[in-house]
Amino acid sequence: MIRIAIVDDEGPFRDRIEEIASGALGGETAETEIKKYPDGICFYEAVSAGETFDILLADIQMAGMDGMELGRKIRRENPGMYIIFVTSYEEYAAESYRIDAYQYILKQDLKSRLPGVLRELAGKLSDRERAFRILGTGAEKAKIPYGDILYLYKSKGAKYVNYVTEEGIFRERISLDTLLKELDTRIFLPVERGYVVNMQRIRRISGDTLYLEKGYEVQVSRARLAKVKQEISRCWGGNA
Repeated sequence: MIRIAIVDDEGPFRDRIEEIASGALGGETAETEIKKYPDGICFYEAVSAGETFDILLADIQMAGMDGMELGRKIRRENPGMYIIFVTSYEEYAAESYRIDAYQYILKQDLKSRLPGVLRELAGKLSDRERAFRILGTGAEKAKIPYGDILYLYKSKGAKYVNYVTEEGIFRERISLDTLLKELDTRIFLPVERGYVVNMQRIRRISGDTLYLEKGYEVQVSRARLAKVKQEISRCWGGNA
């Protein structure tokens, strides 16, 4: 499932973006869900309440919370979301890349450029979904995409690693050292003895606490705090 949010304060243009997006991804094997929001505040409240999206298509000039402010918040709290700015004005291009926007598309070029960008992202998201682990024993097994893992932990003396995911907690009989060699170290980060966090699922960091999606919290050891903040900053493309 590819989840897309469209944020624009002009209703007809929201509908136009939806029409182009639906047409561009109509032939994709993955299902597509598109939701529309009239301004940045409404979208940000929805995300804060637990809505999740893969792609954000946002206008820049909007009342209340403009696209740039929204983009900075989303990049800080949902670093894995792809941001595409759609605007009538060229002067915001430099700022958009400073917050690591994936693309900046002028509205007059929407029909020619947006379909290709969305199909490219659909491919990236499909590749991400294909990276998974099979967890479980005996007759009960589950296919867990790496991107769905919020964090994992191994209790002292335990023989199993526990995977905390959107769908619940799964476990695998494996040593944490062995598992770490199989994980993408650009995304998965050890933060405490026996705890590894998916940096793309961190919403914010305050003091020594990481606040993840779905309301989970993980403490960072004092010895690793500076390194953890540095790695989060690198992963997010900004300041942690």
